Amino acid sequence: MQYSVTHGEKGKVEVKVDVAKAGFVEVYGNVVKKLGVETKIAGFRPGKVPTEILEQKLGSGRLLNETASALVSKHLSEILAKEKLFPLDSPKIAIGSLAKASPFSFTATFTKKPQVKLGDWKKIKAQKVKAEEITESDIEQSIKNIFEAWKKQQETGNRKQETGEEEENEDKKTGKFIYDAHGEKIFINKDKSDESKIDDNFAMAIGARDLAHLKELVKRDLETLVVNQVEAKLEQEIFDKILEIGSCDVPDILVDDEMNRILVRLNSELERQKKKLNDYLSEQNTTLDALKAKWRPQAEKNVKISLILDEIGKSEKVQVLPQEVEQALKGVNQTSLSDEQRKDLERYLAFSIFQAKTLDLVKKAVTA
Repeated sequence: MQYSVTHGEKGKVEVKVDVAKAGFVEVYGNVVKKLGVETKIAGFRPGKVPTEILEQKLGSGRLLNETASALVSKHLSEILAKEKLFPLDSPKIAIGSLAKASPFSFTATFTKKPQVKLGDWKKIKAQKVKAEEITESDIEQSIKNIFEAWKKQQETGNRKQETGEEEENEDKKTGKFIYDAHGEKIFINKDKSDESKIDDNFAMAIGARDLAHLKELVKRDLETLVVNQVEAKLEQEIFDKILEIGSCDVPDILVDDEMNRILVRLNSELERQKKKLNDYLSEQNTTLDALKAKWRPQAEKNVKISLILDEIGKSEKVQVLPQEVEQALKGVNQTSLSDEQRKDLERYLAFSIFQAKTLDLVKKAVTA
């Protein structure tokens, strides 16, 4: 067997393989022997079927295709291991020649996983600022914003939202809702509402026991929001710095995957707001292609960060335990998933956990 490897732009790889006649004949014979054992033909014992009879029974095309498949699998695996190539996608195979008792050739094309240059990431220093305390004024302003949104909703009586309530819960058919800062629905009890002022009645109308309880809830939400903002700022500082010292070529296939994930997140958010993508595009006066072009720089940046974190995690021997994946699966509805889809989900969750644990490791190292 002889082969050549050609490296193109953005991780594109082409592998050309030539197998001598003797190599093809050997594997063809193995395929015939295997199928001869598995195939029942009257008058012949398993494994004793002459090649000519088996070819007539199964068709020469099947025997040739099975031989080609075996040769591609065998030789491509050897080449990938020898050349230390890791495909990001399934290789596309083009058969050059396929005939009985003849040389065999094929070409495999794929995108390889890029090499990542880490740099000395442990020298990075990042400062985690202290979260600001939530003041009484912050709480009052937040409640005022909720009140104004609620009051506006009371005045407009949005019919679409009323219809949505009926689908949400039979017990809430007579109420309305507004969205809080997290995009969650706050159901309003009409019977307890008082549009004139912020008081206990208003608090009860949006689900709190009284105004004091509402203040507690708002304070807790604001504290969580501030902590998350501090954490996000620290992560962004770390990302910017590892991008300065690390580098890699970003394959288009990974950027496209990341843009698809961004699109999925957008669709999920729009569903929460009872909106459709086409309506959103009309509101923004844009197209999906234009939107993806706008996202592309950020998608490339996200992929670079992910690849660098992946390399850091491997170098630091970060492990994901099976029970961690199983725990994450408990929060996912798997009833409609096929076995292959479940495996894909498990791989995705394992990767997400790996990245999260690696990021935690980096945070501790650079903020110590």
